[in-house]
Amino acid sequence: MTDAAVPAPRRGWWWPVLAVLGWLIVADLPIAHTLLPVHQPLLLLLPMLAVCALAGWWKGGSMPMAVGFTAAAAGLVFEAVRNGVSSVALSAAWSIIAASCLGLSLLASRSKWFLGKGVVAVLAALLLAAVLVAATPSGPASLARTVGAALEVRGGADLNNWRAARSQMTRGSATRADSATTAMLDMAEQTVTGLPALARSALPSLLALQTLVAMAMAWALFHRVSRTRLGEPLAPIREFRFSDHWIWSVIAGLVIALLPALQVLQPLGINLLVFFGALYALRGAAVLAWFLRPSRSLLGLLIGMALLLLLRESAAIALGFVGLGDTWADWRRRIRPAVS
Repeated sequence: MTDAAVPAPRRGWWWPVLAVLGWLIVADLPIAHTLLPVHQPLLLLLPMLAVCALAGWWKGGSMPMAVGFTAAAAGLVFEAVRNGVSSVALSAAWSIIAASCLGLSLLASRSKWFLGKGVVAVLAALLLAAVLVAATPSGPASLARTVGAALEVRGGADLNNWRAARSQMTRGSATRADSATTAMLDMAEQTVTGLPALARSALPSLLALQTLVAMAMAWALFHRVSRTRLGEPLAPIREFRFSDHWIWSVIAGLVIALLPALQVLQPLGINLLVFFGALYALRGAAVLAWFLRPSRSLLGLLIGMALLLLLRESAAIALGFVGLGDTWADWRRRIRPAVS
């Protein structure tokens, strides 16, 4: 609270509002219903926003704003704990741990950019949560039971919804006779059936990604409602990039996941690949968005269209490879001088 507030121009509300609406809607979509660990999106978002407001107050910002957001977050967490559902209480505990780590990261880190602060906070929260679970009597077994029960309920609901939708689609005799359509529907049903197992194996990375998104939205919303800067505002998606040294996390994940001698650490390797692979897929999407801007040069547009054609199947994997390639090729900087 000794630092003076740094006035910053307020930016538009259009994209943050759309992001929050999407955040609330996606949590109830069929596949996300099983894959997303925290099914109460506000339970993640409000504590992160409260921590940003408290950090802003410490830097000379508004105290009433900090008190208001903190009270709202505390009320939501208290209601979740009082709910009595184990999975909801577990989500509330995680939101407290992650928000605390974000607050420490905001105050301790000298970086101006959100991504570094957010990733450090998420990884620290995962480590702290793992220590707390391991130190609690019967903690790992209780966590496994709670997660397993929640995934069984969510996966069963998604499977029932899929089967109901399939019966609607195959009600016509022409559709029933189409063997190609039947094979495609069978494959889709197998995918839906395997979602709980996938969510269980990648739980830490999925939780980290969902929490990182909540932190990013809280960061963006805070910089709309306050003139106190915690760092630089989030850049447009087409400018998304991060340190090239993060490629070693992907390499480490591959080595751990594929080497038979490290089979005991295979879950760690899988989660490293999911978490950092998602970040590289987002970087690939940023490259694509940069090339597809209407003001881009003809060469840039042609490259963008070529990248778009690669995304017909396995889009996330293709975008991940584009993001990985950007580590060495750095296409946006190569094209930028020619454009300018």
